[in-house]
Parts: sequence; C-alpha cells; structure tokens
Amino acid sequence: MWFLPLLAILVPGIGALLIYAIREERFRLRGRVASGIVIFNFLLVLLMFYFTAAGDSMEMIFFNLAGADFLLRADYLSLVFALLCNFLWIFSIVYSIGYMEDHPNNRRFFTFYVLNLGIACGIAFGGNLFTLFIFYKLLTLSTFPLVAHSETEKARRATRIYVYYSVASGALLLYTVVVLQSLYNLGQVNTLTFVPAGFLSAHPVDQGLLIAFGAGFLGFAIKAALIPLHHWLPQAMVALAPVSALFHAVAVVNTGVFGIMRLVYYVYGPRWITVADIQMYLVFFAIFTVIAGSVRALKEEELKLRLAYSTVSQMGYLALATVLLLPGALTGALLHFFNHAFLKITLFFCAGIIIGVTGKTKISELSGVGRKYRRTMGAFSIAALGLIGLPPISGYLIKFYLIRAGLHLDTVFETSLIISVVIISALLNASYYLPIIIQAYWGKEEFKEEEPIKPEKPLLVVPAFILALGCIILGIFPFYLTLPLAQLVVESIWQGVLTIM
Repeated sequence: MWFLPLLAILVPGIGALLIYAIREERFRLRGRVASGIVIFNFLLVLLMFYFTAAGDSMEMIFFNLAGADFLLRADYLSLVFALLCNFLWIFSIVYSIGYMEDHPNNRRFFTFYVLNLGIACGIAFGGNLFTLFIFYKLLTLSTFPLVAHSETEKARRATRIYVYYSVASGALLLYTVVVLQSLYNLGQVNTLTFVPAGFLSAHPVDQGLLIAFGAGFLGFAIKAALIPLHHWLPQAMVALAPVSALFHAVAVVNTGVFGIMRLVYYVYGPRWITVADIQMYLVFFAIFTVIAGSVRALKEEELKLRLAYSTVSQMGYLALATVLLLPGALTGALLHFFNHAFLKITLFFCAGIIIGVTGKTKISELSGVGRKYRRTMGAFSIAALGLIGLPPISGYLIKFYLIRAGLHLDTVFETSLIISVVIISALLNASYYLPIIIQAYWGKEEFKEEEPIKPEKPLLVVPAFILALGCIILGIFPFYLTLPLAQLVVESIWQGVLTIM
C-alpha cells in the first residue's frame, strides 16, 4: 500500500482540474464533484490509518534532487493531521457551497479550495524536511489566490503581505534543509527521514545546528502566526469566510504547528534540545504568544479580527505544549490540534453567517443577533465558551493538560509559571469572548421592527451546528475519540526517546 500517500495528494489535485473544467454557470455540479472528492479522500486516509495500525509500511522515494530525497511516508503524526484536515474539509466544502452561491468566480474558488486539500496531505505525508519544504511552498502558491479572491485593493494588499511572510518562512526553512542535507552528504547523520525522538538526538550540539534549528523553528513559527511573526494572519481576514476558516482551523496555521512538532520531535529530538539548553527560550516565546495574542484580541472591535488574534493566542498554547518536552504536554497539544480546529472553524462559520445576514462586522453592532439568529449564535456561543475553557466543551482539555504537565516540571518557578499562564489566559479568553455573547443576546435591540430578517441558509447553519455539537462530544468522550490517536503519536515518540537514552 505504498502508493496510498501519493493517492491522497493526487486525488484532490486531479479533482481540482475536473472542477476547473466545469463551466462557471454549473454551480451545483461543481459543488457535487467537490464534495465527492473530499469525502473520497477522507475515506482514503481512513484506509491508510487501518493499514498503518496493522503494521503495513507506506513509504516511497520518488526522486532525488542534489542528494535530497522526495519522500512520502505515513506515520501516526501524519495520519492524525491528515484525518483532521480531510474530515473538516467535508464540512468546509458544504459550507462553501452555501456561501459561494451568490459570489462570482466560484470555479476559481473551488479549484484552489480543493487543491489545497491535496497539498495539506502532502505536508502531512512528507517523509523528510526537504519534502515538507516543497509542499510548504506549494501551499503558499495555492492559498494566495483565495486571499485575493475578492480582487479588492484591500485583498491585494493582504495577499502581498501574506506572500512576503511566506517567502521569509520558506527562506528560513530552506537554510535548515541545506544545513541538514550537508550533514547527510558528509556522512555525519545516517538518515534525513523523520524518526520518532529525532534523527539528530545523539548528534553533538554545535553552533551550526543551533542556528539551523533557530531558522527552522522561526520558519514554522511564521506559518503558525506566533508573535511577533503573526502580522500576515489578521491581514488575511479580508478573505471570504470559508477561506478564513481554512486558514485558522485546518490548512495554514495548523501546518506551522505541525512543522514545529516535526522539527522538535522527529528531526532534533527532546534529548538534543535539552542538551542544547534552549528549551526555556522556546517556552517563553510560546508564553508571550499566548498572553500577547489574547491582549490584542481584547482590543479588537472587528469580529473577525478578534477571532484572528484568538487564533494567534491558541497557537501559543499548541507551541507551549509542544516545547515543554513532556509526554503529557504533547498529548494535550495533539488533543488541542483537534479541539481548536473544531472550535475555531465553528466560530468562523458562524461569523460568516452573521456578517452575511446582517452586514455588521463590529461587535458593538451585534445587539439582538442572538435573539434573531438563535441557531447560528448558539453554535458560536458553544465554540466561544469552549475556547474559554468551560467543561464539557473540548477547549478545557489543553488547559488541564498544561496544568498537569506544569506540576511535573523541575522547579517551583516553572510550575508556577505554567499554571499562572493558563489561568491568566483563561481570564483573558473570557474577557474577549463573553462580551460578544452578552451583546448578541442581551444587548439593546438594534434591528428596526420593519427591517426584514434574512434567513439563515441551511448549508451554512447545519455544518456550523454539527461542528458545535462535535466540540461538546470531543470534550465529553476524548477517551474514545481523540485521546487514543494522540497516545499513538506520543507513545511512538517516547519509545524512541527511551531507546536513545
């Protein structure tokens, strides 16, 4: 079954060509084809997970460029990421069909929207840093048309900023790739294939590798929108609601965190980072993002921008749980990989509906929205309360796992620091999400009595409401759903760590 990772990349790519071949006016046919492609790809990834769990190896080198292998490979981390992407893309496609019905150039939109699924799978199944780098660059090429889709001057400016940051990210990653490839060519490492616990774990720490790690980490941090490398993400909020959901929940910022996980646990390894004595720098970087992102969200009056800065803060959570280098913390990070994606895609779906039916973009203008559009605001409220950390909605799990990991740290200062960050960030989350809910349900009515109420489209509301219920289910039943997947990844990594030690 070596060909299945390639097939998961090719199916959306070929599907995108089919979608583009359908005439512009045949909107319904295009929607059916896009939905069929995404559902088929999800089933394909499920099949890959079955074979991997059964012990089958899925790995193949396709070509070699200047000594660097283009390698596709499935492991538990790649399958977790691919499952998340493909599952949420189903809801995104349904939502996009309802959203784009009244928008022009939907053929171009759906072409790139489906194409991005294949590239996201390429990032997931890249078997080494070189292959991962190639798909990162392809992701930039395939996402910038979605940012620029409305063709306004604001959209063009946001696209330029996004491309500038992506080029910088690529340049940093390329430096890391070149340094590691030179080590391989000189025979100083045996492989460049991703290995649980890191193929550089036993390699001596030197200045060249430290610089390469820093460059790679910053390259991925740009995609993850960690502060102060985050400015492209709020700018990209000029994009349409399905694109914003794609950026924040699945295909862009999550790929940045995925890259950090690959770098930390599959390239360098926890042992190397500990010996290099750089862990606390990474921890403070992540903590700064958690707090500063929330403070910035608190100041935003635009609904989508507040959600954007919330994403920045949540990426800080994921980065923090990753760089603590503890099994429990990494388990929490992998759980939040799922939970944040479900919560944030729900929020952006609902924001798109609210802005579409009311024309209002500022939080202060949303008085009465909760009474007029109960289903949409109900789904929004569930997701918002989840990100605050209210059980049983799934967002509480990252806070629980971070606190538990903090209790296992070496010093009282480190433990107090992590627990304080979780508490402060939870209070900040409440400070910028609760006013939206209060304003929507209990704010002074701003709709005129004679003003007609636009109906909520079922194709928009149903995906949002199902995902909101999913957020509750993931919070109540993690032991049967996401936790086993997270534990597969963590166990594979720590078995490697124990073997090296």
